[in-house]
Amino acid sequence: MLPTQICLGILIAWIFRLATGAMSSDAPFIASAVLFTALLFSGILASDKSFAVEQENDCISSLLLATTDAGNIYIAKLLVNTTLMCIFEIVTVPVVLMLFNVSIERRWLELIIVLLLGNIGISSVGTLLGCIIHEVGATNLLLGVLVMAVLMPMMIPAVFALLLLFSPANSQTVFSIVADFKGAIGYMAAFDAIFVTVCWLLFGVVIKQ
Repeated sequence: MLPTQICLGILIAWIFRLATGAMSSDAPFIASAVLFTALLFSGILASDKSFAVEQENDCISSLLLATTDAGNIYIAKLLVNTTLMCIFEIVTVPVVLMLFNVSIERRWLELIIVLLLGNIGISSVGTLLGCIIHEVGATNLLLGVLVMAVLMPMMIPAVFALLLLFSPANSQTVFSIVADFKGAIGYMAAFDAIFVTVCWLLFGVVIKQ
């Protein structure tokens, strides 16, 4: 699945690059949107495959018998999906920065924090919804719609934080709802805490239905 995620991320970046021509004045705005879009779709793809194997021959029942707490399964899946997205970003982030000619100077640590918080938020929601989708046998398209709908509040501070890293001078006029970089990080951390806690509590109920 990892090669598929990487190819999808690079393809998204390349299509946006061809469509926009990487205009110098708008490059930071476009790069921020492209990076989070690639991150979002990569997370959805990882979440969709999270419980695919366990559905064969009712393996999920055996997995539930192997642990005293169903929440342990959720945490394990969450960690795996987050790790996959981190590996995905090691390849995709340099490609996006190169295609759109964007520099973040020496703010790599801040970029890593933003991406990690985004990974946790997307993986937490995607893991729970991926389990629900497989349990009810719904179409995979529904997973993408649900994940994007739930994550919509977190998209604003996430894109704002990326834009602050790519173009600090022009970002304040776009997302004035978020005060500054620390405010954006605070919002993302709060959403992550809520998402992980709520999804962890709901997972035991969902998986045993």
